[in-house]
Amino acid sequence: MEQPQYFPDQPGQSNQIGESLPDYRPTLIHRLPQSGFGEGLPQRTRLSTRRILLHMLLLGLTMLTTLAVGTIWFARDNEPFSHAIISGAVYSFTIIMILAAHEMGHYIAARWYGVDATLPYFIPMPLPPVGTFGAFIKIQSPIPDKRALFDIGIAGPLAGFVFAVPAAFIAHYFAAPAPIVTTTDGLIYFQSPLLFKFFEYILKLPPDVELNPIMWAAWVGVFMTSLNLLPVGQLDGGHVTYAVFGSRGHKALALICYLAVIILAVYSMKSGMWNWVVYAAILTLMIRIGHPPVLDESVELGTTRKLIAIIGLLVFILCFMPFPISFG
Repeated sequence: MEQPQYFPDQPGQSNQIGESLPDYRPTLIHRLPQSGFGEGLPQRTRLSTRRILLHMLLLGLTMLTTLAVGTIWFARDNEPFSHAIISGAVYSFTIIMILAAHEMGHYIAARWYGVDATLPYFIPMPLPPVGTFGAFIKIQSPIPDKRALFDIGIAGPLAGFVFAVPAAFIAHYFAAPAPIVTTTDGLIYFQSPLLFKFFEYILKLPPDVELNPIMWAAWVGVFMTSLNLLPVGQLDGGHVTYAVFGSRGHKALALICYLAVIILAVYSMKSGMWNWVVYAAILTLMIRIGHPPVLDESVELGTTRKLIAIIGLLVFILCFMPFPISFG
């Protein structure tokens, strides 16, 4: 930390305050630590035509890749190809709405606090079965305090979850029983998160149902939500835990989470599943990235935000899947 600085009187300047107050001391001007999110005072990013076109291009490409992947994923030999295109369009619309809600939650919260943030950057991926790597926004100025950090961090997962819940309900309401098969070779099983199990229970669905476009989009949405809520690095969960528990608590929870993922990765390898091996590799990179301080570390969250943090934990529990994908 830099040494405190003070500014003495200039030569020839009267010191009336010093003469009237014997105990007067020069005011110490502390330089606050710079946040890792940016430097200097918040300044609004200018939305140039080129930048707007870039956002629109990435969104358009993501719409195309999710449409193409959804069409391929839900194509059936005994159905017209037009049905597959419709299924692809439904999947594309649903997943983009969930992702957009998540990122716009971050964006609106950032703007509320005067924090400079970009519009969402969507990431197309022309490979099945998802068609996208998700989306992100860039924070380009310091976060003022823990309340702002908490609100910006939690707003995305909660907004995305609000859109994922009705999508999951609609998907299960129209779900059809899975066809009876004589062999499980080549089948892919997607584990149901607790949110899905709740809808399966209230709608009295059979143990196995056939995947439909909205269900797949909702599944991907809640899966991404659970990953983002892990309390590691600068993931959304990392922002929230830093705001709630401070730097030390954030580091401790990140380490516990990382060790748990390593254990799951070892177990998944022994079971022939590689889900958590990929997550462990990602978190190995994320945990090395520390969380930057906010400008004012002294601001407390208050009771309301701590209750919202508990809601965020419940959302994580409803979305989390220990072994999301397995093969027959």
